[in-house]
Amino acid sequence: MAGAAPVLLALAALLAACGGGGNAPAAASCDGIAQIQSYRYTINLKLDSPAFDPAAPAVTPAATFGVYTDALAALFSDLKLDGAFQAPDRSQALLRFNTEELELRQVGDKSWIRIDATWHEQDSATEPPPLTPDVLCGDVVEEIAPSLDDVESDRQTVNSIETEHYRLNEADLRRLPALLGARPGTDVPDRFQVDVWVEREGRFPVRLEVSAQDTDEQGRPIGLSLLMEFRDINDPGIKIEAPGGPAG
Repeated sequence: MAGAAPVLLALAALLAACGGGGNAPAAASCDGIAQIQSYRYTINLKLDSPAFDPAAPAVTPAATFGVYTDALAALFSDLKLDGAFQAPDRSQALLRFNTEELELRQVGDKSWIRIDATWHEQDSATEPPPLTPDVLCGDVVEEIAPSLDDVESDRQTVNSIETEHYRLNEADLRRLPALLGARPGTDVPDRFQVDVWVEREGRFPVRLEVSAQDTDEQGRPIGLSLLMEFRDINDPGIKIEAPGGPAG
């Protein structure tokens, strides 16, 4: 289904852009994330697409990716991120992509980046927000939340958290192309599935899994997989310090 390829590209661009979401119904909400005092999280994003191959012909929508550098393309083709948050304003994220690794750390209004073994202080005002669970919740979960109302859920325990599990497939996500800004008439991919585990009381996503496979307009394979999950919620052992401190 070549017409579905722009949906995968649009979804990847949406994740990379780290924009905001809309208002979610009661089935899922991002509001509860702000009430958590500390947590650890994992985000894995893997994109298999000719759009990230500089030697390949341009793939619609090429303009979407024209603003990204080769490094960003490599990062989002296979990104593994392990992070932590400590309220009100401390965060840490270790990013691994291809053979590279870097660490981001923020304490109050100061932020640093570690490349290899060297730390560099950054100007927080000019740095884009990192990919975090609350960003993904606003970008993805709140966009698909309207579809949850019509799907049966089952109770599961994830990382010691009581959740409601929802599974959405292509039949449940007919609104997805429009939500992602794809051109009219674009179909969902041949194989597309979203699993969301929502905390029973706070209704925030404890785990999110997205998988999609299709072919582009030239018949080449294209696919995307995304995993995001919380763990160690409100763990008092989470301590984030400036580089050179107890955690540096």
